[in-house]
Amino acid sequence: MTSKARAVSERGAVLQPTGVTRGGTARLRSLVAAVPGTLELAAVVAVMALLLPRFDTVAGFGVGRDARFAAGGLAVTGLPDAVLPSLCVSDAASAEPEVAARLCGGPGHVSGTAAGGGPGRSDLPLALQRALAAARVAFVAPLTQVQGQLDALRAQQRDGEADLRPLADAIGVLEARIEPYAARYELRPGEARGPAALECAAREVAGALAQGAGAGFERSNALLLLAAAIDGRSAAAGLASEAVLPDVSAPGCGSLGASLGAAATLLGEARLSADDGRKNEAMRALLASAGAQWAGAMGLGYLLLRWSRRGVGAATGVGASLLLWAGAAWLARVPWPFAASREFRPGRIDTAWSAAPDVYVLVLAGVGALCLLPGLAGSGGRRHAPQAMSSRVGYAGLVAATGFGWLLLFDLSSHAHPVNRYLALYHQGHLWLAMMVLSVVLFLRQPLARGVGWVLSVAGELSRRIARTFGHAGAWLLLAMIGGIGLAIFGLALANLRQLTSELGRIWLIVGGAWFFFLRAGPLAERLARSGPAGASFWRYVAPMVFVVAVLLGAMLITRDMGPLLIAGYASGGFVAATLAAWWHQRRGAVLLPYLAAVALFASWIGVVTLSLFQLGNVDSTTAARLESLAAPFASNNDQLALVSWFQRATPAEGYGLGASPWCGHAASGRCS
Repeated sequence: MTSKARAVSERGAVLQPTGVTRGGTARLRSLVAAVPGTLELAAVVAVMALLLPRFDTVAGFGVGRDARFAAGGLAVTGLPDAVLPSLCVSDAASAEPEVAARLCGGPGHVSGTAAGGGPGRSDLPLALQRALAAARVAFVAPLTQVQGQLDALRAQQRDGEADLRPLADAIGVLEARIEPYAARYELRPGEARGPAALECAAREVAGALAQGAGAGFERSNALLLLAAAIDGRSAAAGLASEAVLPDVSAPGCGSLGASLGAAATLLGEARLSADDGRKNEAMRALLASAGAQWAGAMGLGYLLLRWSRRGVGAATGVGASLLLWAGAAWLARVPWPFAASREFRPGRIDTAWSAAPDVYVLVLAGVGALCLLPGLAGSGGRRHAPQAMSSRVGYAGLVAATGFGWLLLFDLSSHAHPVNRYLALYHQGHLWLAMMVLSVVLFLRQPLARGVGWVLSVAGELSRRIARTFGHAGAWLLLAMIGGIGLAIFGLALANLRQLTSELGRIWLIVGGAWFFFLRAGPLAERLARSGPAGASFWRYVAPMVFVVAVLLGAMLITRDMGPLLIAGYASGGFVAATLAAWWHQRRGAVLLPYLAAVALFASWIGVVTLSLFQLGNVDSTTAARLESLAAPFASNNDQLALVSWFQRATPAEGYGLGASPWCGHAASGRCS
């Protein structure tokens, strides 16, 4: 062997172990890289394995409490047309302004007092009498019809004219249809009276008019509320407990306010009974397949989450997401979540597999197909670098939250007050919508990030120019003026929409916090934190977060949305504490001390906010009422904490269990009040 060949051979012998070591390192790195994804998958599977058996209990709910989802149930048809408008003409002018405003639209909608109207009458108006008679007929007619069929079958059974077994089966079917209907509306076969709540309200209002009980505006209130109850107006149930009414009661009935509220709730449900048959059918199917639907939705969302981390083009990902979720809506007959007035619009019009999809499913599928066209043509749009920007335990937490929440909704729908019986069905659409939006945003996060970055760059350059023109003090004053104008517009536009303002406040805090930490996560943060004295650098660093928190608190105060204000007050402490830790870390490079300081600051913040709540809560009437209910739940006007306290005291140590919670109390009748 030549010297050159020997040298080459020796080098190969020397390099071989190094190559093996590099290969082992590469495999080790790949294994380490796979750990987060494996743990995430294990967490998702573990949560599903924990919760799926609970859905077997849900499937056993069957037709729910009092057979509320029973098939072939009787429905109320032929209820009278709206009678409230005619009563608004005759009695709104003499009723309480708030009652007239909420039921009739206020004084501007009242055309005056009709002849024979007003508070001086001694009997029910003719229009109201006719409406009551038509309502009684509408409730009794289905019961009378089935009772006639039942009597005929029983006569055949007594006479022995046919085989007894088929007759007994037919009688059982008819009795199963009558019993839940009669129990729900408190009717008795063979009687011409309507539901007990409606009869009580009618007798008490008529008695108040005949006796001249109460002032004139009290009797007008009663007439308007009785008309609203017959029309099934949802506002009447709550207004009956607040309005001033004559102090009368009929034998076997409660107070006039309670009777009117019960009648309004009952008639409201009855007017929706035409659509209840389809909803009952959908609820029975949903109860039986809830576990599979929940697991399928969570699994589809997880697959799209993993796919979005592979750098798929935005158009391709969005198109595939829309197509897949449109198919899920058709497959599971998901109701459209934005249907008006609780209208039931399932993704598949009928239960048959050959049934056509609803319009919204077709629209989503069409948009998804259009988004996929560039990918099919070979230009799927800009691909992105693979990345996993989300926490690896976040999706498992989402799976747990949706699972527990839906289980609770199924229990409430099946066993609580009948007015809530379709909650789980409505939230089927909400869950589907939330998962579809999440899937779409997953593929849009990088384009959105670039867009937000561009906006921030423009805003930063604009702020620097303003600072050079007006100085730092002038720039801050201009920002404060713009913020004040924005808050004023926000308060004027959304003053009476507290549920909306609370959601907008949460979005502002989330987006503002994300904007702050995005802005403070690069070289700019290091430059701000390390330049100048500690106090000045800290102020420059934290000022944007202070602006975000200040705007949020101002918006909640202007709209008097005190519940979200308290939540925002607590949550803001977490953002401020994280800001302090980020500044300290950027300035000193320390890790442990900033972390401990952030924890201490957050705990102190919670303590200060809680102390301020109890010391200054009387400034706001709503807050004072909530604090009063907290101090004496069983003696306050608000019964929510009393109910919570009752559940805490009445619940056994091992709990009631799914499907066994006494939502309607422990009364012997077993009915929900």
